[in-house]
Amino acid sequence: MQSTLSVARAFAGKRVLITGTTGFIAKVVLEKLIREVPDIASLVVVLRGNAAHPTAAARFHAQVLSSSAFDHLRATAPERLAEAVRRMRFVTGEITEPCFGLAPRDFEELARGVDVIVNVAASVNFREELDQALAINALALQDITRLARLGGGTPLIQVSTCYVHGFHRGVIDEEIAPPAIAKLPRHLEGYYKVEALIEELQGKIARVKERVSDPKLLSKALIALGIREAQSRGWNDTYTFTKWLGEQIAAREMSGATLTIVRPAIVESAWRDPQPGWIEGMKVGDAIVLAYARGKTSLFPARLEGIADIVPVDLVANAIVLATAQAMARPGKRRVVQAGTSTRNPVKVGEYIRLCQTEMRENSAAYPKLIRKPLTRAFRTIPRPLFVGYLAAAHGAARVLNTASRWMGARKNLAVFDALETTRELAVVFSFYTAPDYVFDSRRLLAMASEFCEADRSRFDVDALAFDWPQYVTKVHLPGLERFAVKDRTVEAEPECVAADSPSLQPRRL
Repeated sequence: MQSTLSVARAFAGKRVLITGTTGFIAKVVLEKLIREVPDIASLVVVLRGNAAHPTAAARFHAQVLSSSAFDHLRATAPERLAEAVRRMRFVTGEITEPCFGLAPRDFEELARGVDVIVNVAASVNFREELDQALAINALALQDITRLARLGGGTPLIQVSTCYVHGFHRGVIDEEIAPPAIAKLPRHLEGYYKVEALIEELQGKIARVKERVSDPKLLSKALIALGIREAQSRGWNDTYTFTKWLGEQIAAREMSGATLTIVRPAIVESAWRDPQPGWIEGMKVGDAIVLAYARGKTSLFPARLEGIADIVPVDLVANAIVLATAQAMARPGKRRVVQAGTSTRNPVKVGEYIRLCQTEMRENSAAYPKLIRKPLTRAFRTIPRPLFVGYLAAAHGAARVLNTASRWMGARKNLAVFDALETTRELAVVFSFYTAPDYVFDSRRLLAMASEFCEADRSRFDVDALAFDWPQYVTKVHLPGLERFAVKDRTVEAEPECVAADSPSLQPRRL
């Protein structure tokens, strides 16, 4: 019988390399490690510089350490925070470049100087230009895994997404997911051979760049190419498609070594840590909440009986910490764990919408930055096929009226036209996620947690039963949006991940 694992023992004296530290999830992972695991030898931060902050250290202090994610630590344990930062090692590098842009000798030295790699870096823009998404979400894994191999088999924790399942329905297992449409050869070890597919995608990218020279038109063309390639092969968007490709590269290159893939579902504000409701920016569901709060939409396609897999960010960060500790303590395996709520503590899409709408309508005074005008209309949902037809007809009529209004001298678009444009853009990006016909199994995640001592299971809770939905939505998440996500009542917060050239909404292929 295996002995009980301990997070403290696993991390003691270890050098932990982490990427993506300017991102939402990675900040919570960092804060949790600093607060709960003080005996880490050092945190090695790989971060590219920019014009304002040319070194990793400068950018970390300006864009990461300044985050409100660390406010609790600053208030309660400033010495611990200062000591952790003092022991950090900063590497100015770009993970999408060969050897992270370092000299080969420096790259090899870096490899020998870390005990575990946690890759949280990603482009989470659902409508990213294909070349950019491919570079960071997939091809970067070639050099990240090379770093692991040069280190003599350093364990790799790859943060992915549950939605690599694409258009598959039903229960999604904690396994390497097959493509829903494309036919690709499968290796005996379970991953898919994607070399030819990536070469094909790179060829198409090159031909687009040869054909289009204008930067704005090129960006639109590469965004459209990504969407087209993803949907024709079984994924809703460029983000999930390229993250799936990244999983295959990681599994191939880490064959026989220690690899854990952590897949979060839709990550939202914290349940408890670093502060209840803490969040950065507007996430997937929040874009629709914001549009409704601002009077820009009151109708959206949804499957009310579907299970919305929304998970607080601290449960995801805890899963990453436990997975990292397990990989160091029990190396030599490939593991996949999914951090979600849909099979353990499910909430239906309709119930989640009802909780949000009721709270916003009954307690609107509590949200002065989020809600600018009284919410006079109820938020309604209709099935996706009906929505497609309705939107086409309404948008066409509004476009005619808007054109006539502008021809007669109006300087602004009609409000109804702007509202329909917002609804259309949101639906293009997010309607796949509001009409789920799938749930994510998390039994391996819970089994992993069961290997740890009771104190660690409490401090690094990954069980979705840790919270209840009415309390989370009305007392934690929506107040968190008001406090952390919408900074200024006078500033218009734009929904994330909506491309300016969003294509027409089409019924899903499967």
